[in-house]
Amino acid sequence: MVTPAASQPFTPTKESAHALVIGGGIAGLLCAHMLKDRYTRVTVLERSEYAQPNSSAPAARSAVPQSHCLHMLMGAGARAFDDLVPGWRAELIALGAVPYDAGADVAMRVSSGWLPRVETGITLYGASRCLIETALTRLLSRAGNIRIRQGDRVMGLTLTPDASRVSGVRVQTTTGVVQVLDNADLVIDASGAASRLPRWLAQHFGDTHHITRTEIAPGRQYVSLWVRLPADKAPDWQGLALAPTRQSSGRAGMIMRAENDLWGVVLQTPETEPLPTDGPGVLKLAAGLSDPTLSDILEHAETVAPPHLFGRTANRRRRYEDYPSWPENLFALGDSVCALDPYAGLGMTAAARGVQLLSRWLDQPEPHARSFQSQLARHNEWPWRIATGTWTDPEANTNLTPQIESLVQAAPFDPALAIVLLEFQHMLRAPESFLNEAVA
Repeated sequence: MVTPAASQPFTPTKESAHALVIGGGIAGLLCAHMLKDRYTRVTVLERSEYAQPNSSAPAARSAVPQSHCLHMLMGAGARAFDDLVPGWRAELIALGAVPYDAGADVAMRVSSGWLPRVETGITLYGASRCLIETALTRLLSRAGNIRIRQGDRVMGLTLTPDASRVSGVRVQTTTGVVQVLDNADLVIDASGAASRLPRWLAQHFGDTHHITRTEIAPGRQYVSLWVRLPADKAPDWQGLALAPTRQSSGRAGMIMRAENDLWGVVLQTPETEPLPTDGPGVLKLAAGLSDPTLSDILEHAETVAPPHLFGRTANRRRRYEDYPSWPENLFALGDSVCALDPYAGLGMTAAARGVQLLSRWLDQPEPHARSFQSQLARHNEWPWRIATGTWTDPEANTNLTPQIESLVQAAPFDPALAIVLLEFQHMLRAPESFLNEAVA
């Protein structure tokens, strides 16, 4: 066990400044885009090989369970992508994604009824994870200072002699050889919910200081699959979302158009129910939703990828901001810090907002790394509250539950309130705004 020197502001000191990004998922790739104009060299370490797009069915990565599922980028996430990765929309469309309006092109039923189909100006891109990663890596390939090492597994951190900074990482290559990648000026952990950063820190600083972890389990699970719809059965919308109701016993479902005329389906149930493993089982589950529309659509659909089951989901946060021995050039973000229930659809948005925050943080004269983790914790509070449905804040003495419930109840009967609700869901309208305006 070592004792770190007193914390100092992080500043790269070499002309050949080198940034290491642990994890090449969405958060890690966004980090690489953000760093490419700030550092001479950027190395991304991704433990598995990227999947390659194909037109028959979205390819998935076995090491990334979420890669089997439809991915949705909320409005706030799209704005962050615009800031971090200019040209990403055009690249996504060139690969086959279809843009559509979150209100006019999506049929959405909340607990109190159907929302009116109204133009919102919020553009959605339903896509597979493979397509999004392909778009981001293709754009990165145009930068000459980015290297993505696929198949390298990070085994631990290396520190400077005074333990105040991370100097590099130990990696195991695909051939089993352990290497040390040293001379890192900045290290970012974007390795996802399964991050081993707590273990790596304990290897150097011991177990005296534990990293606090908060978990809220919503008590649900889901199954996803990919289908094609016959041309004569194509609906007049690009997406359908059915919220859970008492009548559906907590079951929910959605279908969204993605690339190459593929449609992604996600069905949610309480975690105590068995999930279907085949087409007939999926149809039976869909028949128990709050409305028969999705079930009717699936009756005529062609399944192009078998159902993929996801077990118990959870929302998890690691409180790195309270860790006293935090190295001054280490930053953690994305699911490594705050992993949200996938059904909330906020994972990519929260990650992109975190990278956007780090971008601004690095431009400060004295960007203390531990202070960033504190700011990120506050930044993640918004998506965390949406994903967990936690609207009571004892510190601020506020409870937004009545306002939000009132908005949901009234939105089906008022187009203006429907837009407000969608802006709220897409993190374009802060929940605190409901304290100062009538929503019903």
